[in-house]
Amino acid sequence: MKEIGTKMLQTERLILRRFVESDAETMFQNWASSAENLTYVTWNPHPDVGVTRNSSRNSIASYANPNYYKWVICLKEKPEQVIGDISIVEMDEIDSSCEIGYVLGKDYWGRGIMTEALKAVLDFCFTQAGFQKVRARYASLNPASGRVMEKAGMSYLKTIANGVERKDCVADLIYYQISREDR
Repeated sequence: MKEIGTKMLQTERLILRRFVESDAETMFQNWASSAENLTYVTWNPHPDVGVTRNSSRNSIASYANPNYYKWVICLKEKPEQVIGDISIVEMDEIDSSCEIGYVLGKDYWGRGIMTEALKAVLDFCFTQAGFQKVRARYASLNPASGRVMEKAGMSYLKTIANGVERKDCVADLIYYQISREDR
């Protein structure tokens, strides 16, 4: 694995880039304040934009670490408006693997945006950062997230029964994976 940090990525429709402080307002509006958007993630909705601003500042400060990988997702047509984020949330140096997590504003669901972003980050993980395996997981109550993983080329790995116990729900946790050789 190489410690190269978050690099800007582009796809046909998207720009994936580092957070900047001015992103806090649209992050708050598009997903950070929405309970529906955050039902299956590990953090709670932000009560006000100040909390989002602090979160953004923490991300920005973390970019100094060359092993920190977190991108905001923007449409090329509106690069100043962030619509989601995608990041490497866990790394294992022993087997050169990582886990990716992502969230997308509800107004942008169902358009293939997250699949496009995930494919770009998977490509980055294998061709630039030197990972050998990449995992992602989703709560069984959120099958759309599993479809994103499948469309990005990932395959079912395992299920942890009742692996999600939070936010008034209990669900299985379903893992998908792709390895460098699978591509």
